[in-house]
Amino acid sequence: MNLGRFRIFTNIAIFASSLIVTMLVVAGLVELIGGSATSALSAMVEGVLGSRQAIVETVIEATPTALCGLAFLIPFKAGFFNIGAQGQLQLGALAAVFVTTAFTLPAPLMVVLAFAAAAAAGMLLIVPPLLLKTKRGASEVTTTVMLNFVAVEFVLAMVTGPMKQPDSFFAESALIPVEYRLPVIVVHVGVFLAVAIVVIAGWILKHTVFGFRLEALGGNPGAAEALGMRTNITLTKAVLAAGAIAGIAGGIQALGVVFQVAELWAKPWGFLGILAALIGRSPVGVMFAALLLAGLETGGRNMQAMTGVPAALVFLLQALPVLLLLAVRSTHLFKMISFGGVGR
Repeated sequence: MNLGRFRIFTNIAIFASSLIVTMLVVAGLVELIGGSATSALSAMVEGVLGSRQAIVETVIEATPTALCGLAFLIPFKAGFFNIGAQGQLQLGALAAVFVTTAFTLPAPLMVVLAFAAAAAAGMLLIVPPLLLKTKRGASEVTTTVMLNFVAVEFVLAMVTGPMKQPDSFFAESALIPVEYRLPVIVVHVGVFLAVAIVVIAGWILKHTVFGFRLEALGGNPGAAEALGMRTNITLTKAVLAAGAIAGIAGGIQALGVVFQVAELWAKPWGFLGILAALIGRSPVGVMFAALLLAGLETGGRNMQAMTGVPAALVFLLQALPVLLLLAVRSTHLFKMISFGGVGR
């Protein structure tokens, strides 16, 4: 059997097994608290696939998670841990709202400008960790995490200050004008933009010199530098691309879903993106992992509404498959299978 194909099948089998184990654990917990496991799991499936609206909600929910997963995966391949996609997304959304509420332009031009502003805002937030990493050797894990809090507080300052809706009691911005909102074709077109970004990123990582350089830099930075590779330039491109993608994710949410920013408006898409990246391990894989995580959430919400199962089980549904997957992948047997323990 072809080794690459065998690895794909192995990963799928392990992931499916971890999902089944998760369902069994959740079913057991539901029974333990006095509920009906059958009813709970049925309600969860219905919440994901039970209607066209349920499917649309799952796809829309998966969109920012997939892009944030990509924002983690791309620099991760070069050895840079971007834990700040949540903040980059928030600033991207804020920038898109600011542009669309402060200026007047033809709708197509305004949408392009809003996404450009969102991408620039995401890149702006990731520049300090990049400079601290390359110039001072600071841990990007610490700096990107801390900038998430900076972004949240900055958004709060803006929606309680210069960008606050004048006649609103709440801390929220003005609504994006209807003509600047993303059109809907079953789902809003931001979903199609996200899919295009994922596909392009997958092609770049797999079929270009830049993708090869990322793999080389992440695998052995010393060897890559010794071979003459300009490692700082490669890392900079990857990190800035990640910030731009996370910012665009915020722009998509602002223009296509919420139409404003407010205090505590964002779900933890940036952190769910890390889970999607760890599960998917490739841009297309991240997209499917994001769909799974979104399905678990939308299904979990329906499960809670229909059966009264505690909402905390939703977080268990999202986290347990990742933990099981990482546990299996860290075993000696999996490493032996994945790196040559089978015939070609």
